[in-house]
Amino acid sequence: MAKIEAKLKCELDPSNPVFETLQVIHAMVSNNRIHEKEILLGIKDAIEKRISEIEMINKGVDANGKPVRRDNGN
Repeated sequence: MAKIEAKLKCELDPSNPVFETLQVIHAMVSNNRIHEKEILLGIKDAIEKRISEIEMINKGVDANGKPVRRDNGN
């Protein structure tokens, strides 16, 4: 039986992270139209979770509500 494998290989320019990330998302969705909504919702959930974590860190607490130690350059 034939083994068919689809792979997406990307070379990313870290100096342009937003554009590069959007290109990867576009490529994945373009190759998985039937799963487009679940891909985009999964990305949305992951982004919202990370933004929440960043906001908590900026407030000085971790995801469990415990104080985090910041490096103030001292």
